[in-house]
Amino acid sequence: MKNVLALLLPASLAAITIGEASLHQYDDGPAPAPSFQFGPGDPVWVSFRLGGYKKTGDEVPRVHMTWRVEVKDSAGVPVVESKADDINVTLAGEDKNWQPKKRHDFQLPPMLDSGEYTVTVSAKDELANQAARQDLKFNVRSSLRVEASPALVARNFRFLRGEEDAVPLQPASYKQGSALWARFEITGYKFGPRNALDVAYGLEVLRADGSRLYAEPNAAGDKDSTFYPKRYVPGSLSLNLQNDIPKGNYTIVLRLADKLGKQTAESRHEFTVE
Repeated sequence: MKNVLALLLPASLAAITIGEASLHQYDDGPAPAPSFQFGPGDPVWVSFRLGGYKKTGDEVPRVHMTWRVEVKDSAGVPVVESKADDINVTLAGEDKNWQPKKRHDFQLPPMLDSGEYTVTVSAKDELANQAARQDLKFNVRSSLRVEASPALVARNFRFLRGEEDAVPLQPASYKQGSALWARFEITGYKFGPRNALDVAYGLEVLRADGSRLYAEPNAAGDKDSTFYPKRYVPGSLSLNLQNDIPKGNYTIVLRLADKLGKQTAESRHEFTVE
């Protein structure tokens, strides 16, 4: 009904409209199917047209509009910085039916949870003091689920046969002379200003009797500040199991440190050398 009324009203009274609003996988590409799911780190394009605006001046009509694109997650947290622009132009005679098409693209952060996200397109006719808004929903599918935690913790610790393997090794059994790989996600740390984080981890390898085989107290870490809060930090470790390492059971002691939140955490993970 709103669009019908806009067509019936005189041009001076018609409200600004946002038409042909759509998301795309690439610039000027077709709109994705409703079942399509973007992935973390994917680029997203937005396009739309503006119409129904007020003009001033008979001989040299002028229009003045502003528009904004915002992206938020299912909790309403901004995902990327918003994009805003201004259209303040005079129109030629052949432009009386002009409906400017605007485009914007952004890249999703690399570590997003699965869920429904929203692109909000808003526009304002600065001469008529009228505004319009349209929400575009899209789904993100992440292959990794990291359960939230109120305190520092390592999630999804998994032993791997090789660096690029995706399937966890079960049971965690290795041969003498082979390489041991493991991955995990750190979460539950506290944020500083501008979503700053500062986490680190180290490890110790214990023999079955509890004695130390190897230790690296400062294996790696991540000190970062991002627009969208990085809800988890990926971690990895590797060990070269010597040819003469005794067969038997071993334990990796993983130690985490959240330097901003003044937290530490420890977890133990067993593997076997055959």
